[in-house]
Amino acid sequence: MQNDCFPETPPEWDKGPISMIANINPRYPLKKTQELPFIEMASVAEQFGGIQRIDWRKLEGSGLARFKAGDTLFAKITPCPENGKVAFVHELPAQYGIGSTEFIVLSPKENCDPRYLYHLVCAHAVRGRAASRMEGSTGRQRVPDDVFEKRLLVPVPPPEEQTAIAEVLDAVETAIERCETAIQRARELRKGLLSELLSRGVDEAGRVRNPGEASDYEHTPVGRLPVTWRPSSVGEEFELQNGFTLNEDRRPRLRKRKYLRVANVQRDGLDLGDVHELEAHDKEFAPRVLKAQDLLVVEGHADRMQIGRCAIVDERAAGFTFQNHLFRLRTRGQVVPGFGCLWLNSEYAQRFWNARCATSSGLNTINQRTLRKLIVPIPPKPEQDKIVEVVQSQRTHLESLVAKRDSLSQLKRSLMHDLLTGAVRVKASLSQVAEAV
Repeated sequence: MQNDCFPETPPEWDKGPISMIANINPRYPLKKTQELPFIEMASVAEQFGGIQRIDWRKLEGSGLARFKAGDTLFAKITPCPENGKVAFVHELPAQYGIGSTEFIVLSPKENCDPRYLYHLVCAHAVRGRAASRMEGSTGRQRVPDDVFEKRLLVPVPPPEEQTAIAEVLDAVETAIERCETAIQRARELRKGLLSELLSRGVDEAGRVRNPGEASDYEHTPVGRLPVTWRPSSVGEEFELQNGFTLNEDRRPRLRKRKYLRVANVQRDGLDLGDVHELEAHDKEFAPRVLKAQDLLVVEGHADRMQIGRCAIVDERAAGFTFQNHLFRLRTRGQVVPGFGCLWLNSEYAQRFWNARCATSSGLNTINQRTLRKLIVPIPPKPEQDKIVEVVQSQRTHLESLVAKRDSLSQLKRSLMHDLLTGAVRVKASLSQVAEAV
C-alpha cells in the first residue's frame, strides 16, 4: 500500500514514488579491485551533519553501495534513520565512490534537483514513514529498498520550484552550519580561557594577567600561581554534608521533600527537568536543606570522568535536599561560590579525581576525606568576582549562539514542511530566512 507523505500539496504539482525522481541504488560501472573513495557508516554524522571522512578501499564483491557526487546516502539500519544519518555527496576525489552496504543510494534523475531530493528525504514526513516500515529482527531492522521504489508518495514540483525550495533550505542550513562553527570556537575559547583564568587570574582592569612577570608568580602544589593567591583546601574553605541514602523507607508518603539526584547536577549547571521526592523527618531534613549558592559535587558515577562534577544551587532549588551520591559544599566565606564551582570543574580537579576515585560494583566513587584534601587556590575575593564575571560573560555569548542555532533549526523544520506541502511558496520563505540570519 502506498503512503502519501504530503497529502495537502497543490493540485498542480505532480506526485509519485521517490523512484519517479531518483534511481534507487544505481549500479554504476566499476571495475573490481579498483581503489575508490569509501564512506563507512561511522563517517556520516547524525542529525544531518554531513560526511565527516572519506577513506579509500578496493572494490571487492558486489554488495557495497555505489554513488557519485550529487547523490544522497540514506542509512537504512536502525537507529540511523531515526537519528538523521542522511548525507548529500557534495564532491568526491574520483568519479564514483563506494560505501557501507547499509546505505540506500538515491541518485536524482534529470527531472529532479539533487538538493531538493536530499531535503525531501530528510523531512520527517518521509524519513519517519520510511523508518516505520523497517523489516527484520529487533535491533537489526532495515528500511527495505522498495520503500523508496513504490511505497511512499512524494510531491514533485516543477524543476524550477524544486531548485528554489532547495536554495531556501540550503540558506538556512548554511546559517546553521556557521552557527555550529561559532559554537565550537566559543567552546574552545571557553576551555582555554578557563585554563588561563584559573592559573593567572585577572589584573585590576579585568584582563588576564601577563604571564611574563616571573616575580608575580610562585610555584605551588597545583602549579604556577600568582603570589597574591593563597593555597588552601576544600576541607578548610567549605562545610561538607552528605545526602540521603535512598531505600524503601524514603518512599514519599507524609513528609515529601524534593531532592536532587546525580542526573540533576551537571557540570556548572542544574537540570531540573525531572525532580523526585523522598520521605524525611524534620530533624534529618534540616541539616540537608539546600540554600542558594551552595555547591553540589557528584560523589558516585559509572563514568569516572564525571566524578567530582560540580554545580551551584540556584533559587529554583533552594529548599530542596539531595541524595547520598552528592556532597553539599557551603563556603565558609573566603571562597566565592562561582569561583569554587569553576575550580571544582577544572582540569586539575578532574585529573585529581580520575587518579583517586575507587570502583565498587561498577560505580566510581570518592569520599569526604579525599574531597577535603583537594587543594583550592584562593585569590583575593574581588579578583574571584572578576574571574566569575569574565566567565559568565563568555558563557552568555555561548548560550546566545546556541539559542540562535536552535531557532534556525526550528525555522528549518517549519520551512521544510511548509515548502514541501506548498503551504508557503518560495518568495515568502526567502524573507523569513533573511530576517532569521
